[in-house]
Amino acid sequence: MSDQPDNADGAGGLDNPGNPFAGMPYLRRTQVDISARTWNAWRRWRKRFGARLEMPVQARPGTALLATEEFWVFIDMTQGGVPLIVWFDFDEAARGAALHAEVPCIAQFHDYPGARFHDAVLDEMTTYMEDALKSPA
Repeated sequence: MSDQPDNADGAGGLDNPGNPFAGMPYLRRTQVDISARTWNAWRRWRKRFGARLEMPVQARPGTALLATEEFWVFIDMTQGGVPLIVWFDFDEAARGAALHAEVPCIAQFHDYPGARFHDAVLDEMTTYMEDALKSPA
């Protein structure tokens, strides 16, 4: 896991000028691993519902998660949609054909208190997708 405490550009898709988060200051950028359970649920979600997910996050009231093909963002709705955590540069190819392997990506933390919710947000996302996928089409 490597941290980039400064706002250096050059690490991935968020630095693309067309991205809504490009140039936005952050506290920390680091590589994290998305669990196989979460990534596999996301793969099934995309296949069934398309590559967009919007859901409230119960772990921290007033927040939501927006997931797209390019990034997942945990946002504070009480502050006008300010990002708390952004995940991007998902490297699905790194796990090859091993569906049990984690998927590395970059997490960009914009808010110290929000960073405490990293695991809880991903767990809630996984449960939300799995529950939706259990229901008939």
